[in-house]
Amino acid sequence: MAVNGASSVSIHGGAYNLVHGEQMNTNTTNYFGSPDVTLEKLAAHAAMNATCNSGKRFPPPNCYPGTRTNTLDTLSRWIEDDTRTTKVYWVYGSAGVGKTAIAQKLSEDYASSRLAAAFFFSRNDSTCDKLDPFVATVAYQLCTSDTLRNVIGPLVIEAIRLNPNIFLTSSENQFRKLLLEPYSKLELDQQRQLPNLIVVDGLDECIDPSSQQGLLDIIGHAILFSVPMSFIFLILSRPEPQIRHGFDSTNFVSILECLPISDETIRFLGHLSESDCDIERYLSGQFSLLRKKHRAALRDEGPSWPSRDAIRDLVRRASGQFLFAVTVIKYIDTRDHLPQDRLKTILMAQASDNPDSPYPDLDLLYRQILSVCRNWGRVRPILRLLVTPHPEDTEDVSTIRWRSTPIIASLLKLRTGEVETLLSRLHSVIYVPEDEGSDMYILHVSFTEFLLDSTRSREHHTPEMPQAEYKDLLAVLLLRKLAAFTTFYPPYQPSAYSFDAALVIWQQKLGSVDDLTHFACGHWIDYCVEVESPSADLIAELNRFDPYPVAAILLSNLILELPWLCLWKDGISWSKSLRIEATQTFTTKLESFFFGFDIAFGPMTTRRIAIQMTSQLEKSLVYLGDIAEFRLLISFYHFHHRTVFPLLLPSSSDTAATLPSTWVTAHVTTANGEVLYRVSDAFSSHPNHQEYLANLKDGLSEMARQDLVKGEDVACLKALLDKRQEQFAVLADITVCSAESCEFCNGKDLFFDS
Repeated sequence: MAVNGASSVSIHGGAYNLVHGEQMNTNTTNYFGSPDVTLEKLAAHAAMNATCNSGKRFPPPNCYPGTRTNTLDTLSRWIEDDTRTTKVYWVYGSAGVGKTAIAQKLSEDYASSRLAAAFFFSRNDSTCDKLDPFVATVAYQLCTSDTLRNVIGPLVIEAIRLNPNIFLTSSENQFRKLLLEPYSKLELDQQRQLPNLIVVDGLDECIDPSSQQGLLDIIGHAILFSVPMSFIFLILSRPEPQIRHGFDSTNFVSILECLPISDETIRFLGHLSESDCDIERYLSGQFSLLRKKHRAALRDEGPSWPSRDAIRDLVRRASGQFLFAVTVIKYIDTRDHLPQDRLKTILMAQASDNPDSPYPDLDLLYRQILSVCRNWGRVRPILRLLVTPHPEDTEDVSTIRWRSTPIIASLLKLRTGEVETLLSRLHSVIYVPEDEGSDMYILHVSFTEFLLDSTRSREHHTPEMPQAEYKDLLAVLLLRKLAAFTTFYPPYQPSAYSFDAALVIWQQKLGSVDDLTHFACGHWIDYCVEVESPSADLIAELNRFDPYPVAAILLSNLILELPWLCLWKDGISWSKSLRIEATQTFTTKLESFFFGFDIAFGPMTTRRIAIQMTSQLEKSLVYLGDIAEFRLLISFYHFHHRTVFPLLLPSSSDTAATLPSTWVTAHVTTANGEVLYRVSDAFSSHPNHQEYLANLKDGLSEMARQDLVKGEDVACLKALLDKRQEQFAVLADITVCSAESCEFCNGKDLFFDS
């Protein structure tokens, strides 16, 4: 065993090697030498939901045929005008007037010609509501575009390869290094032949106002870059003050055109504006489709339903907001009410008496939609989850759908299918997917704003959950997920149940651990420690928590990159800080675990792996260093060998006696870990540690003679080495490794070459 406490990283060609503590060596591919893997790294930092063809946004908002023709013509002429002097076009208007539909329409129209990239900010999607992924998302689209990938793609990939930490730098630096500088290497004539349009929609939905202005600063500086750029930017947003202020910058004086989508003056004079005409055309077309779809329900209404006056009334109430018209149609298009009754309800509704509301008729419509919602008391918690942002976590698993129907049902203790049933009358404002692997979401940010504003939503006011309350729910969810998984733990099966059969089932379960269980293993405590006053549900799940099968899951899947032992210690400290008796069972269980436990290995485990895992666990029981350092260290440990399925048991348990005779059990203790840690520190600082490691027992004696280690520590370690050698002697000493070159399999025993 190499008891070397030194930590070092060496790079040889394309291989990385880190040695720290008990030595494990691994060769890892240099990711940044492969364009494909570099592109994967770029994709990992991009917000795929923000692109114009994102599956998450499908079906995206789009212009109804024959509408917004003047606006689209104006913008199309600008996009296609190669002699233009303005590089930025700002389209602004209030919520629901159709800005995103315009952005989507133009992105699709120019996808194969002029469009270089698009980014759709969304306050309802935590991956698209901030500036951080903007540059990576644009760069990824450049690298995957049919037109650009062979020209600009290699330059972007090379920039990332030269600076793998580029995504840890500012957005300004990313924009310069990944977009401006690669483009500057092209001749201007070559640039002009390439797609150059970058569409930025919903800038106001970037949740940090300073980032909104920050992006405008980046764009302004890009236009004035020392090397002329061919990029043009189409930006669509609400006319928020910080955005107006950003465009007031001198950088935009000669390069900006603006197009307001507002028809208040025309409407004030009693005329129909372009928006009104478009909305009337949309409503007429949609009602025609509804007459066919609901032919039986509308058979007494005649072909003229609804009347022209009814449509004009809806147009008036829409006040230029396409969102109002779209929501009305979705609300009427239902099979559990007569369409004509729902239309009548909308037309008879009284105008809002809230003079401060920016969208009184939209508020009225939203309240009407919610008023027919049965079981509001059970619907409201679901809506609270939908308006509450999920906390960011750099180690979050991107495939976990925190707003999927199964997870929401689990968070709120609802039965399968109950979420869909409760929301069955809200399809006009909430997207509820048919598959369980997708998130549900609020269709438009204006509905979120309505729910959050008590003066507008009144009795339907739905505030965000405080983060402590939300994290309490998440902690309960993760702990229940672990509890359900650990019911298959072989040592806990009834005696009448075959151990071998139970082990097979356990191994099959471990071989197909889903992302949520994987995440729960390493992060349940992260949410607990954020809760100052745990709920009764959380206290119950904490006291039910069993550390032994959970640790076995972690070890069986070789999840050594998670500093779970350090985090579990944090759990003990947190539980004690609550100063309540209710969590005492949880505290006692974890403290007992850290005092020591038994670990059992099956006959297929090699002696080398058993010794290595046992000693690493013992050292980890006492490791009190910085968690970030621990996380970095452990992330480099890796086994080339077959998966191991150790079983962990309480030291005082008699369960070990029920294991088959071919299984080997060792006692892992904090005392052993303390000895290992002290000796490894001494070795790491000695200049001759490699020489001493060649003959470990003599080396230990020599270091004791020099008073570098205590004599009792040497005696304890020698006794431990002999004991481990004896305990694991029945295990195979040779394993077949698929790696062509593996320093871990160098033929020497990890403790000493006996």
